[in-house]
Amino acid sequence: MKGFGSTQQPTKSAAYWIAAYTKDNEDEPLGVFKKVLAYKPGQDKELLMIRYCNSVMKINRNIWEMLVHQGPTEIPDSGDQIVLRLSREKFKGSAQVN
Repeated sequence: MKGFGSTQQPTKSAAYWIAAYTKDNEDEPLGVFKKVLAYKPGQDKELLMIRYCNSVMKINRNIWEMLVHQGPTEIPDSGDQIVLRLSREKFKGSAQVN
């Protein structure tokens, strides 16, 4: 609906780099890609990204771990840019994936 009385909230977007790793090679990523996440004001961007990464890991069982960061390039300048770390193996600071 356009004009006065519009009930739709405008969507915003945030760009993230996602590096996927296999269990056999945790030093060299299987692939790195950019994900532009659409969200509405007030939505939890981290939760939306966790759901997205979980769906990718469920589809591709070879992916053992995913690192998500926001930075200008696909390789983070520092660990401070990493916003999420998902792994099939539980460890301190990771989000558990089944």
